[in-house]
Amino acid sequence: MKDHIAIIVQKLNGGGAERAAANLSISLSKYYEVHLIVFDAREVKYPYKGMLHDISIPSDNNGIKRIFNVFKRTMAVKRIKKGFGIVASISLMDGANLVNVLSKQNDKVFPSIRIQMSKVPHRTNNGKLKITELLFLRFIERRATKIVAVSKGTEDDLVENCGVARTNVTTIYNMCDSKTILDNALNNDISSLYVSEHSVFTMGRLTKQKGQWHLIRAFAKVIQSVPDAQLYILGNGPLEEALKNLSCELMIHDNVHFLGFVEAPHALICKSRVFVLSSLFEGMSNTILEALACGTPVISTDCESGSREILAPGTGLPRSLNKVEYADYGILTTVGNEQHFNSRDALSEDENQLAEAIISCLMDDELWQRYAVQARIRSNEFSFDTIGRKWKKLIEGNI
Repeated sequence: MKDHIAIIVQKLNGGGAERAAANLSISLSKYYEVHLIVFDAREVKYPYKGMLHDISIPSDNNGIKRIFNVFKRTMAVKRIKKGFGIVASISLMDGANLVNVLSKQNDKVFPSIRIQMSKVPHRTNNGKLKITELLFLRFIERRATKIVAVSKGTEDDLVENCGVARTNVTTIYNMCDSKTILDNALNNDISSLYVSEHSVFTMGRLTKQKGQWHLIRAFAKVIQSVPDAQLYILGNGPLEEALKNLSCELMIHDNVHFLGFVEAPHALICKSRVFVLSSLFEGMSNTILEALACGTPVISTDCESGSREILAPGTGLPRSLNKVEYADYGILTTVGNEQHFNSRDALSEDENQLAEAIISCLMDDELWQRYAVQARIRSNEFSFDTIGRKWKKLIEGNI
């Protein structure tokens, strides 16, 4: 008989952590009876395997209700763990991590940290992690069997900037199901949307973290060399209006397309010439992995975590680049900052590098072909089997 494990997450209706939880349920169902515990499952947009437990306690912005919700969620999860004899529990994101450690029974507890906490503005004060965040991490660390970071950069941040002991944390990368991604891409009709031959795609929440204004500003320079180039932006978020205004001020709005949330993004990415990630910081970018699975060349900022580990493995930490880096599996450019959010400033060095890299991929067929081949090769190293075996080793105490 298979042992029972739990995977705990807030929702399953969008977002990288939610997609990672669903992927984990599929991968680990090969070895275990999986119980997917969701706080609010009114919308489920990702395929999963195992028994879904909707405890139906959605988020609430009211302070008192939020505390009460933590208590109710903890009691509900504790009953599930006890009732099914859960031997190990994996959680993703802060709320689920807290409930996971609070509901600990006889199970091994593995909270997952998915971003460099010291780089998130609302978690820091004068460049240092707030005391409340430090206390939260100390509490999680004391009760966890082991904290799981989503990248080595995230692990290093926890140890070097957040005070977590190296022995209490390990890294397991996100997984990516290349076959399913390609199957979905082939089976979704996107004939209603024309995708330019010189197409550039990006996907992610329209937030400061993702730095899309750097990409839009760089794209104005791209159009000077490739007039028919088109930028397609997938995702919603609070900066949408500002980003649209920026493209209008730069007079490139006819070349920049805001597509919002797209049910079948991989069908579009498979048809794109190049995928760009312009983030200021990341944990481990699912979108890079998915673009690689589509066989689409990737350009990414060398942001604080994840990108270099995927595109240039074995080359160390992110660095300040004085030129575009044409790495083994993709192209890296200097990460941008929070400045230059308008149409009048001259392009920054990072934006010039981003423009150069995009132009190279659009115009150099040999370069494009090389990265298209390398993309598929690299994506196989993040397969469900490969990453699933690492989780199995961790659960069984072999990591």
